[in-house]
Amino acid sequence: MNDRSQLQKELRQAGASTAEVKELPPIAASLRVLKNLDTKAINRTHPRVSFWQRAIKPAAFALSGLAVGMALVIISQGVLPSSWLYPVQKASDSVAIRIDAQYRANVMMKRAQQVNELVANHASSKLVLATLADYTKDASTYKSMPHANYAAFEYCKTNLQQATTSASPSIHEAIATSLQNLQTT
Repeated sequence: MNDRSQLQKELRQAGASTAEVKELPPIAASLRVLKNLDTKAINRTHPRVSFWQRAIKPAAFALSGLAVGMALVIISQGVLPSSWLYPVQKASDSVAIRIDAQYRANVMMKRAQQVNELVANHASSKLVLATLADYTKDASTYKSMPHANYAAFEYCKTNLQQATTSASPSIHEAIATSLQNLQTT
């Protein structure tokens, strides 16, 4: 008895229908042919991908993401609080302060300059006051640090005094109060 007849007999015993008994033996024969194929021929048509080839795309993606992130941080350093990049600036400033507490002087001077620029650009009082509050908080913290650089405070004072020359009365009063509070603490 040949293999095909034996397979048909086993299929009937297993409960296969007449249609299944006719269709399955040719499929089984095809599988035997596939089993005997030369695996080297398959490997030539489907070469293996090395670890380095698989790692290049994710590494390139990660590096490009890092480059875009760094570019955003660098660009955000020169924006005003009215920019959509301002939260990036504040976050990167916060990280820099955690790394080096003395960087707070740079942030403090930047906020004082931003107050001056916002007043000169006739920004909303709400935005100017929020930036002034950020400056006051940073300046107060910086002033309590040992080795505080008082030249940085003079720079800030100059910027804020310039802002008062064209500020509305409420902004002028807020800046004067901030300067006075920092001198007495």
